[in-house]
Amino acid sequence: MVAHYQQYSSWLLWKASSVILQFIDGPTFLLTILLTYSLVLCFHVIRKKMSPPIYLVDYVCARCPDDYKINMESMFFFLKKLGTISDRDIMFQSRVFLKSGIGEEAYVPRVTLEKARCVSLDESREQIHILIVNTIDTLLKKSGLSPKLIDIVVINCTGFNPTPSLTAVVVNAFKMRADVKTFHLSGMGCSAGLISLGLAGDLLRANKEARYALVASSEVMNTLYDGKERPMMVTNCLFRCAGNAVLLSNRKEDKRVAKMEVMRVLRVNTAWLDEAHNVVETCEDGDGIWGARLSPQLVKVASDTLAMNIERLAPKVLPMGELCKAGWNFLQRRVFKKKGVESYMPNFKLAFEHFCIHPGGRAVIEGVGKGLHLQPYDVEPSAMALHRFGNTSCSGIWYVLSYMEAKQRLKKGDRVWQIGLGSGFKCNSAVLRVLRDLHCEYENCWQDCVHRYPVKQELTRFPHIAWLFDFGDKIVPGIKDGKAAPLATTTVLAA
Repeated sequence: MVAHYQQYSSWLLWKASSVILQFIDGPTFLLTILLTYSLVLCFHVIRKKMSPPIYLVDYVCARCPDDYKINMESMFFFLKKLGTISDRDIMFQSRVFLKSGIGEEAYVPRVTLEKARCVSLDESREQIHILIVNTIDTLLKKSGLSPKLIDIVVINCTGFNPTPSLTAVVVNAFKMRADVKTFHLSGMGCSAGLISLGLAGDLLRANKEARYALVASSEVMNTLYDGKERPMMVTNCLFRCAGNAVLLSNRKEDKRVAKMEVMRVLRVNTAWLDEAHNVVETCEDGDGIWGARLSPQLVKVASDTLAMNIERLAPKVLPMGELCKAGWNFLQRRVFKKKGVESYMPNFKLAFEHFCIHPGGRAVIEGVGKGLHLQPYDVEPSAMALHRFGNTSCSGIWYVLSYMEAKQRLKKGDRVWQIGLGSGFKCNSAVLRVLRDLHCEYENCWQDCVHRYPVKQELTRFPHIAWLFDFGDKIVPGIKDGKAAPLATTTVLAA
C-alpha cells in the first residue's frame, strides 16, 4: 500500500498542476510547485523510512543446451520439411527474420521444430525443467540459500500453463515448506517479468513474517504456426525459449550480499482501449490453426503506452531541474499558447545510468531509444540480447541486465531503468539501484560469448535458403533467373 501511495501522490500532484495554473499567474505557480514538491519530498522520505527496502539478492538467466541453437537455414529447413507451409510464405518469414535483428544462436527446441503444433505435454514439461527448475537450482546454489527458507514463489509463463501449476512443480522439485505462498501468473505476455517482480516486492512489504521471495519467468516454445495468415507467422521468426530466476529479500542483513535494491515498480495498463487490447492476441485462423497474431499497430500502441508510463514515472525519478524545464515547456504550449514550441523530452540520463529496454524486436529497441534520445551505447545491451537470444518475452530484460553485468558496466550507486512491454497492452517500469560493483560470473548466461559482443553483422542469408525450394517455373519474390538475389539486410546496433 505504501508503494502504491507514493506512486499515486506524485502523479496526482503532476496532474493537479495543470488545473492550478489556469487560475494563477506563471511566477506564483512556479513558486507554489516548488514548495509543494519540497513538502512531498519530505513526506516521501518519512514514508520510505517506514517501508522496508526490497533487495535483489541475485538472479540467473537460463542457458539452454547447445542443440537448441538454431540458425536461419536450419529454421526454414524444418519449416519446409513440415510440408504445410508454402515456399512463398517461407520467403516471407525469411524477410521478417532478416529484419528482426536476431542472430544465429537463439534457442528453439528441436522437438518444436520437428512437430510444430504436435508437441506433447511431457515434452513441454521437459522445457520447463530446463528453463525454470534448473535455473532456480543454479540460483539457490549460487546464493547458498536453502529452499526451506523461501516464503513466496511467483512464476509466470504465457505459453504453457499445466495442472498441477508451475508453482506446484517448483515446490515439489525443491521440497519447500507447506506454508509457502505460491502465485502462478499466465497470459500476461512479455511484461510479466516486471509484474511478477512488483507482486513479489509488494508481498514482502505487506507480510512482516516473510523474508525471501523467489520469482521465475519463462518462455516455452511448444508450438510453431504453420497456417496461412502472415500476421501470425511473425511469431515463428521472433520468439525464442528462455527463462530466469530472481531472489528477493526484505532483510536488512542481506544488503551487504545483495546485488541491487528494487526502488520502485510502476505499471500502466491500456486494456480499456480496444486498439491496445487486440494488438497482440492468441486466436485461431480461418482454418482453425492456433497461434498469436501481431497487429501492424503494435509499434504505435507500444509508443503511446510507454508515453503514459513515462508521464507517471518522470516526477518520481527526474531531478528538479528537469522537472522545471518540463513544467515551463508545458506552460508555454498549453497556457501561453506559443506557436512553434515543441514538446520537451526530459533527459532521463540524468536519472539513470543504464537502460534495459525490452528486446522485443529491432524496431521496438530503436524506437524507444530514439524517443528517449539515447545513444548507441545505451541501447547496445538490448540490441545484443536480441541478437544472441531473440525475443525471450518476459525474461528478455534480465538477459539485457546480464549483458551489462558481463561487460562490467554496473558500478555501485548506478541506477537502472527496466522497461517491459507486453500484450494487453501493458508497459511496466522497474527502477533498480546497484549496491556494489558487479562483474561477469561463471553462472552468467553471457560468460561464454560476451567477448564476441558487441557485433555488427550483415545478415544476407537469403541465398543460403534458396536451395530449399524447387522453383521450376514459379515466380517467387526475390528470385531472378533461378538465382537468389539479396532480399534484405539488417544491421545490429553496436557501439
